[in-house]
Amino acid sequence: MKKFLYLFFAVIVMESCDDGDLIVTSFDFTDLDINYCSTVNIDSDDTVITNYIFYKINSETNESLAFTLSTSDPILEAPSTTGAYTYNLGNNADSFISYRIYNGTVDSDYFCSKIPPASPVVNQEYISDEGSLTIVTEGDYNDRDGIDSEYEMLLEDADGNLTEDLDGDGIPNIYDFDDDGDNVPTNQEGVVLNTDGSINYEESLDTDGDGRPNFIDNDDDGDGVLTINEDADKDLNPNNDTTDISVGQDYLNNNVSIDYGVTTYRIHTYYLEDITLTINISNAVFVSDNGEETIRQQTLFFGEYSAPDQTITTTPAF
Repeated sequence: MKKFLYLFFAVIVMESCDDGDLIVTSFDFTDLDINYCSTVNIDSDDTVITNYIFYKINSETNESLAFTLSTSDPILEAPSTTGAYTYNLGNNADSFISYRIYNGTVDSDYFCSKIPPASPVVNQEYISDEGSLTIVTEGDYNDRDGIDSEYEMLLEDADGNLTEDLDGDGIPNIYDFDDDGDNVPTNQEGVVLNTDGSINYEESLDTDGDGRPNFIDNDDDGDGVLTINEDADKDLNPNNDTTDISVGQDYLNNNVSIDYGVTTYRIHTYYLEDITLTINISNAVFVSDNGEETIRQQTLFFGEYSAPDQTITTTPAF
């Protein structure tokens, strides 16, 4: 990779001679970590826009390579399964990349503080005027309900058909913390696992004895009223509604069958884990701050960023 970077800048020097002399003493960001910070704002259409800054700092040479990106795309919350997230690096675009040389040590405060520090001072700066940025996001969704995804991917509906989204709420079983959509989380419905992590359907709690364990049964006590509707205070939590404490919650007591007509799912929380962003830049043209020097680069591998797990919350449409 270092050899590649050497060749890369040999090309830069030759291509830059037409527009002015360019002297670059170092440009080795290969083994440096990617860092990022972000802010959020709401645009006029109530769309959530996240403003990202991804950057690398070479503390030995007081240089940085960074790109700024403003987007509504969930680059940290959703794998780019249908292709890379792609952004224009052109002039006046919502994203740009900069190469800077400073007169002193630079740290994360320079990029992430609301008010950038007065020092160090930028001695030289090159901003992208053309090019494209691509981000490929990989990661695994998890509902952390205790059941491995391989055993929760397909669950059997009331008609005996296997489905990836048992309750049809738009959230697949593997990251739906309430698989049957009864507003009682799966991990509170008495699921029993075998030693290999698979689901023991015979031993799992089946209150009404209909052969469907509670975690995939939307009427747990078999009284004809759906569990989600046995919620007297309509707080979207059937677990705290109990008429007869000697029996248990109303949704587990077939002697209590009042339908309160709940029409809302509770807020769902799931997680994106093992996140990796692969970031590439292509056909980039960098222009110096005085407009006299131009750097052209056909391809530039910015690097791979291992992001922390992301917590995602949503309320499924009923």
